[in-house]
Amino acid sequence: MNDDREYVVHAPGWAAIDRAFARHYPRQIPHQFSSRTPYELDSPNPLPAISVYEANHPCAWHFVSHGLSELFEKTSNIADTSGFGFELTFRLRREPDQAMPPEEALRMLQALGRYVLESRTGFDTGHVLDLGGPILQGCDTALTGFLCVPDPQLGQIDTVHGALLFLLLFGVTSDELEAFQGVPMERIVGFVHEASELGTTDTTRRSIFADPKRAPIARRWQLGIGLG
Repeated sequence: MNDDREYVVHAPGWAAIDRAFARHYPRQIPHQFSSRTPYELDSPNPLPAISVYEANHPCAWHFVSHGLSELFEKTSNIADTSGFGFELTFRLRREPDQAMPPEEALRMLQALGRYVLESRTGFDTGHVLDLGGPILQGCDTALTGFLCVPDPQLGQIDTVHGALLFLLLFGVTSDELEAFQGVPMERIVGFVHEASELGTTDTTRRSIFADPKRAPIARRWQLGIGLG
């Protein structure tokens, strides 16, 4: 898996992302959505590409961005970090008969990518992102933001351009967003890992605080009760 000859353009950073996913999705050819206007910030699709894999345990679409790390050559002055140091991943519950990943999720990732590229502001573990509306445009969902945690399958890898963290976006409701504002990142990571298998987002779910059986999960991680 170290042979990069398949890449017409020399893209060692891109190849490193593909290899990391190939370890979990062997022999799977992902859905890949390339941009005609990469890195053009006036474009709705500034990221060069987004790849989407079909996960089965649980059944989900597993998205990954391409373009927040250094895909082609080293351009930053920080030797041990590739670009912004992360690529975004997103696990979205998939119906078994669903043939294609939803375009709304692609647009969401491109919009977040444009924000990072334009503002030169990166995301990191423990960040709480309030979108102020549904996480997927046009979707009837109570989820209005994200908690950022390391992707539980992929974590961080080393590339020729430096370290790269696969940062997972986990969709949350407005009251969950409020509850985890200012909470230490270790508790946010713990909550996501316990609340959803592999941090999979289910846009049909209601707030965990509205479920008497599951609400204690959120309260325990929010307050740090019994975790020490």
